[in-house]
Amino acid sequence: MLTKKRAILLAIMAIILIAAPILALSASVQGDEDDEMCVISLWQIDSFEGGRGSRAQYLQNMADKCFEDTKVYVTVTSLSAQAARANMQAGIVPDIISYGAGFYGIENLVNAADFTYKCWCRGAYVLLSLDANTNFDDVGANNTIVNAGKDNMTAACALFEGLAQADVSTPTSAYVRLLGGDYKYLLGTQRDIYRLETRGVTYAAKVLTSFNDLYQNISVLCEGKKYYYSCEFVDYLTENCSTVAELGLVSDKTAHTGVMAEVQNATFECTLNGFIGNDYYNLLQAAVEKGDINSLKNLLK
Repeated sequence: MLTKKRAILLAIMAIILIAAPILALSASVQGDEDDEMCVISLWQIDSFEGGRGSRAQYLQNMADKCFEDTKVYVTVTSLSAQAARANMQAGIVPDIISYGAGFYGIENLVNAADFTYKCWCRGAYVLLSLDANTNFDDVGANNTIVNAGKDNMTAACALFEGLAQADVSTPTSAYVRLLGGDYKYLLGTQRDIYRLETRGVTYAAKVLTSFNDLYQNISVLCEGKKYYYSCEFVDYLTENCSTVAELGLVSDKTAHTGVMAEVQNATFECTLNGFIGNDYYNLLQAAVEKGDINSLKNLLK
């Protein structure tokens, strides 16, 4: 009996001696994996004019703060919507993408495990005039110039405001033509507010609430370990969005004054506030081109 017990004890000791190094090695490998450098790619698409400053640089700064003293690094690249779609069609997909509402091309790539997108800042359309005393009662297609924007649907806003027949010009040109007295009114965005304030001229502003698509959204496209860190960054970005005021844009947490406070507090009748499919985008554009405001409203419900 004693010999049998001794044999069992020796067997247990042997198992411990064999298992201990294996467990230690496993823990060491796991520790090495946790300590590996993780590089996350983030694309910033400026689908609409901001207020001031670079959204790409802002995202880089926020990422650096989020992962300070860690081995997680975020590289931010600024791309046009067209370049982003071309890259993705070629199989080059970022881990995170920040884009304007109405962007299409990621509808089949978004990882919807936790969310499809979050908005981290926005702007709004405004009517501006150098006549500081105007009440905007005489706004019409004959005395208004429209800032064509970039990839945002300025024409939809113009249609909602009864300005579909107004002259349209590039952003800087539209602003210059307002300053030159060619037009009494400019249908523009928060960027035009900052243009006028930088110039130091007096002006009147009216925030337009019929339509808005000036939303900067962010989505995660990766999986695995990168997905975890990417979601961590998105949460950090949206929880600390009060600082988007430095970009001349608004969020639920920014503290603006003057016209930008009105932009922040505005609510909108119709919105396009997330990514869409190419077919849906074409339907929206067709409704705008036809001047079919009823179809447009139905599509935006």
